[in-house]
Amino acid sequence: MTDKGYFLTPEIVAARQALTERLGYSFRQSDLLNEALTHPSIMTTEGAEVNNQRLEFLGDRVIGLVIADALFSATDDEREGHLTRRYADCVENARLAKIARDLDIGSALVVQAKTNLTDKDKVLADALEAVIGAIWRDGGIDAARRVIFAIWGTLIAANTAATKDFKTQLQEYAHQHHLALPKYTITDRTGPDHALVFTVLVSCGDHQASAEGTSRRSAEQGAAEAWLKEFK
Repeated sequence: MTDKGYFLTPEIVAARQALTERLGYSFRQSDLLNEALTHPSIMTTEGAEVNNQRLEFLGDRVIGLVIADALFSATDDEREGHLTRRYADCVENARLAKIARDLDIGSALVVQAKTNLTDKDKVLADALEAVIGAIWRDGGIDAARRVIFAIWGTLIAANTAATKDFKTQLQEYAHQHHLALPKYTITDRTGPDHALVFTVLVSCGDHQASAEGTSRRSAEQGAAEAWLKEFK
């Protein structure tokens, strides 16, 4: 039994130990881990004094900050819309739930007895966020960043590689379909020297598309993306 008024079975204790090993992080304050893995449903049935909602709130922001910074740092000149889509792919509820299942967080959760809450996407996603929030409180930003990179690093890298270079994708498409190579033309350039906005038109086959960007390169990438979305 914990000092919060509910029992931890030997199976849950073992599952929590295994979870910390998978995370590669050892808690100095075990109460934080217990709080992160206590679902609100237990409060009314077992008299628990705390649940993971507060740590979930914190962990959501920690994950968001670290992943947003990682995506921003991975590219030199990516438009906000691209970053937003890639970010959403990393932190959407289904993604968090899958990560939580891969970590087997459900086995370490305390929930209301005789329910299937440990297999619910939202419960698992919330618990993952709470665990990250607990790591932040226990070890600070550096510890949280290390764990997040260990969990999300491959996804961030794959996501970046898959969506980064639309010009290459368009060129490969042109080769595959025996089209002339894409031709990029600057059609407009506006704004002061320190904040130029470029408009680029790409022609490929019988179709054209255009986009704006804060550099020629980003505008070309945007135009290639627009062409692929409309005509591929």
